[in-house]
Amino acid sequence: MARSKTGSTLSEVRESIKRIRGEGERFLGQLRRETQTFARKTRAEVATDVRKVRNELKARGEQTLRDLEKRGRRMVDGFEKQVGRLADGAGNRLSPSHLELPDLTMRIHQLERRVEQLERELRDALEQQST
Repeated sequence: MARSKTGSTLSEVRESIKRIRGEGERFLGQLRRETQTFARKTRAEVATDVRKVRNELKARGEQTLRDLEKRGRRMVDGFEKQVGRLADGAGNRLSPSHLELPDLTMRIHQLERRVEQLERELRDALEQQST
C-alpha cells in the first residue's frame, strides 16, 4: 500500500477526507438552519436579541474593568509598601555613622526596574482583556 511522507496510508488519508467532509456538511446544515431561524425573526425579536447581547457584553466589560482596577490597586499597594520599607531602611542608614549611598542607590534602581515590570504586566493584562 502507498504511504505518504508522514507515514499515513492512502486509505487513512481517504478516511480522514471523508470524516472532514461529513463534519463540514453537518456544520453547513446547522448554519443553514440557524440562518433560516434568524430570517424568520421579526424586527422586534432581533432588536431584543441585540439588546441582550449588548447588555451581556457591557456587564462583562464592566466586570473586567473592576478586576483590572483591583489588580492595579494591589500592584500600587505592593509598590508603596516596598517604598515604605526602603524609606525606613534609608532613614536608618543615613544616620551620620552609617552613610551607605551606593547601597541605597542600588535599591532605588531595583525598585525602578520592579515598577517598570509591574507597568508592563498591567499593560499586558489590559491588552489580554481587550482581545
